[in-house]
Amino acid sequence: MTDNPLFVDIAVNLPVDGTYTYAVPPELRNDARIGVRALVPFGKRTITGFITAVKDSPPADVIQTKLKPIIDILDARPLYDEKKLKFFTWMTSYYFAPPGEVLSLICPAGLDVKSTRRIRLTPQGAAALITTEGAEKEILALAKNGTTVCSCVRRLKNRPVYSVIERLKKKGFLTEELIIKGGIKPKTIAHVKLNAATGAHSLKKIGHIQAKIISYLKIESSPSIVDLKKNLGNCSGAIKKLVEKGVISLEERPAARDPLSDIVPRDASFTPNRDQQKADTEIAQAVKKNTFSPFLLYGITGSGKTLVYLNAIEETIAAGKKALYLVPEISLTPWPAAYLAGRFPGRVAVSHSGLTPGERHDEWMRIIKNEADVVVGARSALFSPIQNLGLIIVDEEHESSYKQEEGVRYNARDAALMLGFTLGITVVLGSATPSLESFQNARTGKIKLLALKNRVNVQGLPAVDLVDMRGKKNDVFSETLKSLVEHTLKDGNQTLLFLNRRGFSNFIICKDCGYALTCPNCSVTMTMHKREGCLKCHYCGGTLPLPNACPQCKGFNLRHPGMGTEKIEEEIRASFPKARTGRMDSDTTRKKGAAKKIIAAVEGKKLDVLIGTQMVSKGHHFPGITLVGVISGDTSLNVPDFRGAERTFQLITQAAGRAGRGEHPGRVVIQTLNPEHYCFTNSAAHDYEGFFEAEILHRRELGYPPFGRLCCIRMEGRKENEVSRCAAILKGIADKMKKPPDVAALGPSPSLIQKLKGRYRFLLLVKAGGAGTMHSFVSDLKKELDLKKPASVSVTIDMDPSSVV
Repeated sequence: MTDNPLFVDIAVNLPVDGTYTYAVPPELRNDARIGVRALVPFGKRTITGFITAVKDSPPADVIQTKLKPIIDILDARPLYDEKKLKFFTWMTSYYFAPPGEVLSLICPAGLDVKSTRRIRLTPQGAAALITTEGAEKEILALAKNGTTVCSCVRRLKNRPVYSVIERLKKKGFLTEELIIKGGIKPKTIAHVKLNAATGAHSLKKIGHIQAKIISYLKIESSPSIVDLKKNLGNCSGAIKKLVEKGVISLEERPAARDPLSDIVPRDASFTPNRDQQKADTEIAQAVKKNTFSPFLLYGITGSGKTLVYLNAIEETIAAGKKALYLVPEISLTPWPAAYLAGRFPGRVAVSHSGLTPGERHDEWMRIIKNEADVVVGARSALFSPIQNLGLIIVDEEHESSYKQEEGVRYNARDAALMLGFTLGITVVLGSATPSLESFQNARTGKIKLLALKNRVNVQGLPAVDLVDMRGKKNDVFSETLKSLVEHTLKDGNQTLLFLNRRGFSNFIICKDCGYALTCPNCSVTMTMHKREGCLKCHYCGGTLPLPNACPQCKGFNLRHPGMGTEKIEEEIRASFPKARTGRMDSDTTRKKGAAKKIIAAVEGKKLDVLIGTQMVSKGHHFPGITLVGVISGDTSLNVPDFRGAERTFQLITQAAGRAGRGEHPGRVVIQTLNPEHYCFTNSAAHDYEGFFEAEILHRRELGYPPFGRLCCIRMEGRKENEVSRCAAILKGIADKMKKPPDVAALGPSPSLIQKLKGRYRFLLLVKAGGAGTMHSFVSDLKKELDLKKPASVSVTIDMDPSSVV
């Protein structure tokens, strides 16, 4: 151990810019490395930070003796190396995010270690409680049974707390302790062991079940108590008595929480066709080169992209590297996980927020310990501490779910490409309906295009009917769709009905006075959920009971126009009472494992009709579905967003792609009010490239991506006048700033949903020709605004927003 002083730069997990320098005490010098977490004092708290630099001297403007020492090192192994740190530094800069918040993406929730200040009343304080007044009396009363300083701050809103507590401590009325909390405890399971020194006297007068336990333990050495009960039945009482007699002993041992325990491995040893072989060869060669190699695997629905992914992962593992497989939503992980578990048994880890904290911790530890060759998960899995990564797969790369809408507002697809570039590895983006940005990059040679143009089975793409619903105001189903559902049921096949709107109806309106029931927290109407007997806001989650009369005019002429998946389900049950019907949306899949059960029911042909939102349209392979009905193709087309047509085409094409994937041909019915729109005509023709050519003309004309960059600057606050004032300040700054020719600032103006979760919102949209000029302009704008904005207004910067509404 060296005697020279050592210092580290720490990025703390708080919304603060930059890093902080700390001294390293002698006993921790050998453990202080880039990539490990450290427990550090920060103000009056103790929190977790990430070491980003190790150096022999502090910054020139810092007095060495005033630097606080780190308290402890929390990791035995680094979570990132200098290459990955370069990637995280890019994320901090590109997404205008605090470095500590970016680095915290590595760790699953619950691993941070923090401190809490707890105060308690002393006997002197109890006596003084009778005579004190005001804030002192309130704080002493709160501290009677022990409380935290944070609780006091919350209770005494807008009144001094810290100074009062310090005064009470000096008087001897309060004591304070620092409580360190956080971290996830490992799971343990009791194992049963037969004691070697058991005497004959211990075995006298033992019962029948106790004898069975002893006999079992002579054969099976130290089984878990779970296995013992599984083989011998409920024997808890007998175990307890044997422990008391000293015949056996119990030992707690670590046990992994396995999220794949209920996954049935699937076989994927299919013979690749010509297109798949070509894709396999190209990717395998790239993996061996150890250079950044980006691919776009553009394959029509049912063309076998999964087989290409699996073969690519196999080549990667054979080369001694690890692989990462990203899916856009948690509900889609069981499908690739089953195939991965079949091909790489015991070497697959799962990472997403749908796991329990304990499962996430255990899978995370497996990844750190190099016990997994491939990690599968949603967008957050991108930050798993995988060592020697050689391949990243981004399946359904077009999905907006890859965009994080809170905290660090990254796009996992774009970040995956940058991570691949930084590490010099292969990245495969895959989709039947690629984003316009990715397809344009493939056309211009920035990404290598690999095409799978045919389905792997003997069936071709399904036939598609466009049904004009104009003039059919109250019809949920066209005669065409209703007749096809009936024939599909008679043939013993399955139907998928797609509508990207949950609930029973869009809203409730009074026909007498025109009043529509709106959310008290958001400027949106509330959706009727008939089965639950309530109105729900799909933005803040608030609920209200279903009204019997109009809240405004007290009339009883209430109507519920529009429709959601719940209404479709009711209509199907009424029209086809013998059909086994199921619904898959965020209402029916809230509970853990619910989505998996629905998918299993469809695969096992225990459902005749599946009704669902966009979560049924992505990635699933349902061989029994021969009919897909798109109830209202216009749902997302008329949203005032430049991606409206692209999203509509993608949703419809993906939903239609669930039909005819088995031995029977498929049929698709698209009900629409705009049958002539190029979005629907190209969907009906299964012509992605035709849609691309039509849509790209509008993007080029307006300077939208992929021909420009966008950035949303959002202002939010509880008071509308203060947010409006902040918007005026921002406009003044933007108008005075000198803009490059390719930069334009539009607004600010109220957001389309002006009030959300009780907060008023204004939006400034910045358009630029490139990332460089965009960042320079937005950075200068932010610096000025931070100096002048009201403290009550928060400002978020959203680079490459998925939506501008």
